[in-house]
Amino acid sequence: MESGAPPRWTPLAEPRQLSEDDGVYYRDKNAARHPAHPMEPAIQAVLMAHPEPSSKPVDIVACGSTIGNLLRFVRGDERPFRLLLEVVGDAVHLIRRENSPKETMSDVRGYGHKFPEAYTTWDAEVRGSTSHQRIIQYDFGGLRCLIRHEGDGYLKHKQGPSTNLSGPTFVEQASVNGLIEGLKVKEMAPKSPQTPHQQVQLKSGGFEVPQSAVFDLKTRSVKRKGTDFLGEELPRLWVAQIPNFILAYHDRGTFKDVEVMDVTQEVKAWEISKNQELSRLAALLSHIVRLARARRNDRLEVSRQQLDKLDIRIQCPGLSPAFSSEVEEEWAMWLRGDDTQDGPSADDEDELQWSDGDGDYTACSESCSYCGKCTY
Repeated sequence: MESGAPPRWTPLAEPRQLSEDDGVYYRDKNAARHPAHPMEPAIQAVLMAHPEPSSKPVDIVACGSTIGNLLRFVRGDERPFRLLLEVVGDAVHLIRRENSPKETMSDVRGYGHKFPEAYTTWDAEVRGSTSHQRIIQYDFGGLRCLIRHEGDGYLKHKQGPSTNLSGPTFVEQASVNGLIEGLKVKEMAPKSPQTPHQQVQLKSGGFEVPQSAVFDLKTRSVKRKGTDFLGEELPRLWVAQIPNFILAYHDRGTFKDVEVMDVTQEVKAWEISKNQELSRLAALLSHIVRLARARRNDRLEVSRQQLDKLDIRIQCPGLSPAFSSEVEEEWAMWLRGDDTQDGPSADDEDELQWSDGDGDYTACSESCSYCGKCTY
């Protein structure tokens, strides 16, 4: 459904004990529902909401997971990952890849799913939804990026015209040049994950929710209060440009301590403090874009098994392309942008900022497996 809407924050009047999570939870719900082309529903929603081509060519199409994995890599965080690269038009798509489209999260404990079920509500216009996917657009490192992420919910008091009139939005404060507010995809609950041959059905519905009203949600045991949970989540909030964070503490399933925070300034401060790491991320993304475009006839994959190495190789045979042929053709035309617009626009200066100062982090090559840490 385009444009859909995330669930609304509706806290309980009185806390009650919740049962622990006990369902089957897919690691990548988009791949589980649409295993042949996990990114296609979001792209179809873009084409439906904005049939006119992009105002200028797009360089990267990705999701919070793939950009987050690369950010963790340049920061030295240990976590293996795998993602696929595919060039459509001239845009490099970074596609999440788990061991299996239907890989589930094992040993799920806690209340990360039951809490939002109890404390948020799907509005009537989008009732029956199971997920709300959003796409934001920004310039980073000279690259025009489209990033898909999931919105956990929205705050009613920040939704609507009054929010926009009260001051600059989070996106403006974070120096992001544009937010495509119309590009939201709502996932309706299927009876079971799709087979590769099932068709995606699109329809219009829901209502627009500004990014300034969207929140991210985490639950933690009250025994761990004092841990800097917000600090742990700031990189992810930065990637998705989410300005609100809800941190809910429970005592054996009863949530008596729930913090609803506007973290606009914290995300901005994190961006400034991580200037060098973001420079490395920008350099790594530029390398990936150049390499993928140079080998556009070879669909590539990127994997990280060692702490300081990225392996880039040709994809294994038998993997489906990112999109069906019909969607790929239409999407390629959209991505190339409006060729009638020449020269830089005023918006071009409104980018996510990083320093070009003393460190030039573009010295990586195949010899170092694009480690993201080389300097001249």
